[in-house]
Amino acid sequence: MAKDQLKPRLCRMLKGESGYGFHLHGEKGKSGQFIRKVEPGSPAEAAGLRAGDRVVEVNGLNVEQETHHQVVQRIKAVETETRLLVVDKETDEYLCSLRLTCTEDMVHNGILLSSAVPPAKALASDNGEVWKPQLDLSGGSLQRHSHSFSSHGSRKDLNGQKELCPRLCHLKKGPNGYGFNLHSEKSRPGQFIRSVDPDSPASRAGLRPQDRLVEVNGINVEGLRHSEVVSHIKSRESEARLLVVDPETDEYFKKLGVTPTEEHTKGVVPQPMTNGSAQTQDGDTDKKDPFEESGLSLSPTAAEAKEKVRAKRVKKRAPQMDWNKKREIFSNF
Repeated sequence: MAKDQLKPRLCRMLKGESGYGFHLHGEKGKSGQFIRKVEPGSPAEAAGLRAGDRVVEVNGLNVEQETHHQVVQRIKAVETETRLLVVDKETDEYLCSLRLTCTEDMVHNGILLSSAVPPAKALASDNGEVWKPQLDLSGGSLQRHSHSFSSHGSRKDLNGQKELCPRLCHLKKGPNGYGFNLHSEKSRPGQFIRSVDPDSPASRAGLRPQDRLVEVNGINVEGLRHSEVVSHIKSRESEARLLVVDPETDEYFKKLGVTPTEEHTKGVVPQPMTNGSAQTQDGDTDKKDPFEESGLSLSPTAAEAKEKVRAKRVKKRAPQMDWNKKREIFSNF
């Protein structure tokens, strides 16, 4: 990257259900706190945090000289969000060569050379060497401290509650494909996202592990076999539109007896009925109450209600998959 394009990044994150989705660590003999790993589909990834970044500021306070424990406490100080000023390795080395302290202003204005000290004098130690940050992400490094802010991110409504609605992920194929793995499980019907490659088209589109696939390019695929779903995804050469639901949203819609659609991604989410029951989407109408004409409204017994729910589930169940075709169970895109 050209040096005039190098600048720090300000990553703003809202905490997901289990955290932010990144791992912070420090190493013996090295100054600073580094991002060791960023979880795919997490708030951290959405905010632009990357593995190898060095943390300069937390919520506007410089933490370069603070211990690992102190930095962790600063991140936890604000309960539901955090603001991290970070630099990648190349930007960090460039700032060190100019003897400049990284600031939030550089995010917006870039690195101004007018305020730099001549490179020949940059951060010289007693023996004349220039310190350059190094990061070894291999398992053999002498790791001193590590802390996980792990999460699989979630959307929030104005009250801070998770919005239970499907997501439409528009993927454009890259040189290595879309960057996700699709799989089926014998114990439950449906096609699921098994893994998402970091910094892939799938990750950038918001696809997450454990998502269940509902539609491909506007076509519902819930009742199709694995190989048929794969064919739908491959039907368009360079892009795909996937409608997916996370496990919690999936459970919510199933309880309502509603099939997720693209319309639900716009915030039109069905609400549970407290008095009476909502009509199902499959066009079925409930049997008429034989006592209705006489003016009586009788509730079904618990056994009758349970049987009715079981019958609907059986009817909606996806057809049995051909498990003899084992190579069709997992597909990489």
